[in-house]
Amino acid sequence: MSERLKAGAILLIFFFSLGLINQAVAYPPQQIFDIQIFMTITESGTASVKMTAKLIDPYLLSYLNNLQKNDPQKAQKEFHDMVFSLIFLNLQEFIQSQTNKTVIITPQTGFIELHPNWTTTLNFKIYNYLILKNGTLKSAVYGPMRFIFKNKVLSYHWKKLTIIFPKNAYIINLAPVPKEMTENVAVWENGNYLPIIVLTFNETVFQKERAKKTKIIPFKEFLDNSTKVINLRYDPFAGTVTFNGSIIGMKPEQYHIAKLIDEFNMSMDLIKFDIKSTENGVTFSGEAKPMLQYKETLTKKVWNITIRLPFRFDKVNIKAPKDQSVQMIYEKTDNKIVNMVFEEKKICGPGVIVGLALFPLLLRKRRR
Repeated sequence: MSERLKAGAILLIFFFSLGLINQAVAYPPQQIFDIQIFMTITESGTASVKMTAKLIDPYLLSYLNNLQKNDPQKAQKEFHDMVFSLIFLNLQEFIQSQTNKTVIITPQTGFIELHPNWTTTLNFKIYNYLILKNGTLKSAVYGPMRFIFKNKVLSYHWKKLTIIFPKNAYIINLAPVPKEMTENVAVWENGNYLPIIVLTFNETVFQKERAKKTKIIPFKEFLDNSTKVINLRYDPFAGTVTFNGSIIGMKPEQYHIAKLIDEFNMSMDLIKFDIKSTENGVTFSGEAKPMLQYKETLTKKVWNITIRLPFRFDKVNIKAPKDQSVQMIYEKTDNKIVNMVFEEKKICGPGVIVGLALFPLLLRKRRR
């Protein structure tokens, strides 16, 4: 590794510290394509991009395979259109939503190449991917990306992102921190974002930016120095838990926001999740599917649910269902795992009651 990149690697900051939006939303990852992205950055800030993708959605694979047997040309065209609209247009929409300075240029030939087994390669360039500012080249676009499929919002999940930087670059900041950094190549795995990149070709600027380095507060320290409160309410008929809460005590960095989203995603089966930063913490709200054991008898319905929280909260408030016919008969929590049992009594009509009462008499009479 060059001396410049060795020095630069020391400065890798693993939180989004360049003014990302204060609100983040977690979406389920797209599982339509297995996507890998390969970028080469030039000294002017242009990114040459090569994307490879393999269709993995079982329904779409079955559809295209069946179509291929009867009309191969139509199958290839539909796959091409799928790649263009889902992979390329979703990326283009993300870039255009962030800035009008960055432009994607596609080549006249070789833009989308189709390969066997429903795999594809996309080739294009992103001009002004990095923009010159105060002697540094900084990302014009960054952050979590969305993937729209059948009017449903998903996260633009990719399996691997590889970026090659100019060999004479001083890397000031990469966020999130890459999984691997070898020579001038950075590799991220299993993400849904474009990373923040700040680099320079001027050693004086590099030293100046290094002096501005901000103290990093680990996520555990952020949690340990905060008061964590969550409110939970289960809706038996929707089968979901709605929740909201706060983590108050320290001003969060974007790394903390991103980490909180990851923790909630890993622990809970989220349907939606919103989080906002404040001057001394965060507020959040969302909806999730709990683990459920359901039992129904002649006289009652019983819902036994378990919710696993992302970490231990200082206070867990459990609210009764809005439907008054459902009663909470049991609750237990260690402030990380919450167990609740709900019961709804069935109302038997007079005919049912009389029928049940007469049944033994009728049975006895028949035996005689």
